[in-house]
Amino acid sequence: MRGVSGSLVSYCIIIGVLFLGVSVSTGGSAKAAGADAEVRDFVIAIDGKPAGEYHMTITRQDDGTVSMAAQADSVVRAFGGLYKYTYSYRGTETWKDGQLLRLDSSTDDNGKIYTVQAFPDPNGLRVRVNGEDRISRADVWVTTYWNIPRAQQRNQALPLLDADTGRDIPAKLQYIGTSPLNLCGQVQNYAHWRLSGGVQVDLWYDGTERLVRQEWVEDGHKALLELVKLRH
Repeated sequence: MRGVSGSLVSYCIIIGVLFLGVSVSTGGSAKAAGADAEVRDFVIAIDGKPAGEYHMTITRQDDGTVSMAAQADSVVRAFGGLYKYTYSYRGTETWKDGQLLRLDSSTDDNGKIYTVQAFPDPNGLRVRVNGEDRISRADVWVTTYWNIPRAQQRNQALPLLDADTGRDIPAKLQYIGTSPLNLCGQVQNYAHWRLSGGVQVDLWYDGTERLVRQEWVEDGHKALLELVKLRH
């Protein structure tokens, strides 16, 4: 989930990924030669009502490269069906040693179209949005939030790169503590983190630093992303 200012639906579905040849599967696990993959299935709710699904595939290569692939399509209706909002995202992230190597995303935010590419540049990170380039910091954290930042980036200011629009967002990541959650039918303690600054997002991670839950409020509406199934 993106958790930044913008439309409610795009806020609800920050998704990362489907362009670098990493396949997404919503009906079975994804496997690649020489790689270890897992599929994470999430549900999305707004004000306690179902609002969509989010599927991501994490693929770890033998050389330490990690890719996250996901896709989302959502439709929100209001006022008795008189109002309809659609959102679609496709993209990919590739990381190594805690640093972003590549981001490719395509977003249709109720008719607003964004294509984003990000890749290393001698001066930092080159970000290309709808064909226009700029240089950003190399140590950004992407607003898919699926991979918690390196230890040295926590509990301090943290630059974010918006996966949907390619915007730079100033933020701070702070550890709140542990809290029990009932996920996938089991109650366990999870690490609770909070982003503040340009975003206001609460995030929970399990013992392997896997994102399991995300909460935020947009335009007075409570949004929730929650893990419901894990497949290998």
